[in-house]
Amino acid sequence: MLDNEVKELRVLSAEHNNTVYEMQDKIKEFPQHEARLTKAADNLKTDREHLRKLPIDSETGMPVFRITIQGTEYTDRKEAAKAFETAVLDVRQFDTAVKIGEFQGFPLSVTKNSPSMGGGVTAVMNGAYPHTAKLIQSFAHNLNRLEGALYNVDGKISDLNTKLTKLRVDYEEAQKIVSAPFPQAEELEQKEERLKTLTQKLNEAAAEAKKNAPKREQTCYFERAKLKKEAMRIAQKKPEKGKDKEQKKKPSIDN
Repeated sequence: MLDNEVKELRVLSAEHNNTVYEMQDKIKEFPQHEARLTKAADNLKTDREHLRKLPIDSETGMPVFRITIQGTEYTDRKEAAKAFETAVLDVRQFDTAVKIGEFQGFPLSVTKNSPSMGGGVTAVMNGAYPHTAKLIQSFAHNLNRLEGALYNVDGKISDLNTKLTKLRVDYEEAQKIVSAPFPQAEELEQKEERLKTLTQKLNEAAAEAKKNAPKREQTCYFERAKLKKEAMRIAQKKPEKGKDKEQKKKPSIDN
């Protein structure tokens, strides 16, 4: 049916328009997203340059361990873990970053998260880019977590570059979608015109049929009431006639 085809095409057209609106939003937000990712990548590169200047441990191939807790520098991991634990346990405030020292030259702060914020304790090494590590019960392992969060700078840069590439590809695709018309627009327009013409003809035919239809006789209210009263009078009179006939047929005593 033509009307069903028009309905289906209108649904497709509405879906196309919704997609266009979404792509327009992406295009509008693209400059800010690109600037934010680019800035983050540049900040990571700045931190990487700082890390490259640190002395390297010949045995581990990583920067020589060095952490400062509450003004005291530690190079021994066991002592550092104990001091780190004490400093974290001394934090009483929830959801507020508290600076407790430095790790590899980066300011080190910890935040005790309230239950509404997910709980636990988070450590952040604030360079040009914030390097975050979620702490656990073992502070010997927490030192490893600090190193993992800070030394994985190349991986973070790679991830950001991947996001930037995808963002730019999506931006170009969004521009193509916005500039392209609804592919079945012509078909929809033609079928809507045909449906409009057909509907108009059907309406005209219905109006003509109504116009030529025989008129039904209409009885006014008072006429109907008069007829009803007359019918009741006749109905009441009929039994009397029948009674008179019976009296005429009955033989007389005198006969």
